Amino acid sequence: MARAKRGLASALSTSEPHEPSEKPKANLRRLPTPAPASGLIAALAESFDEERRVVTLRIGRSDVVLASLDAALDPIVVRTAIARKERLIAQWEEGSPVVLGALRTTPTPGVDAGDHFVIEARRVEVQADHEFAVVTGKASFVMRAHGHIESFARDITTRASGVHKLIGRMLRLN
Repeated sequence: MARAKRGLASALSTSEPHEPSEKPKANLRRLPTPAPASGLIAALAESFDEERRVVTLRIGRSDVVLASLDAALDPIVVRTAIARKERLIAQWEEGSPVVLGALRTTPTPGVDAGDHFVIEARRVEVQADHEFAVVTGKASFVMRAHGHIESFARDITTRASGVHKLIGRMLRLN
């Protein structure tokens, strides 16, 4: 407890291996629980063992520690943070860091305005109670809850590599 009260800086100067059975690695340290005021850290992830749910975190320039993932944290968040070089947020619990999430440093689609977003997923579903609209410049595509779909643009082109069907009770041209 006395060491915890001295703060994180003095804690970083100790060098105890993470687990007694492990061979000590260069600069790999198990840090004591810091004072409550400094209980959160932001650190870069160096590696991720998804099977064991363990992340190697770099704190500062040279200190490296192993951290477990919080049970509620999806591993994709850690993989994305590593790919984007974003910091992970960890909390000290019983002398070891537990990763709670990632510190987002770029705009998030649907939350922040941004220049360019790419959404990659096996399946994307958008639900709207009243209306769903895609608008860009002078063109728009609107789907309304009462069964009406409207597409508006100067030119509209549709293509099909197979059969292209237009089925309806009435087709009005101009």
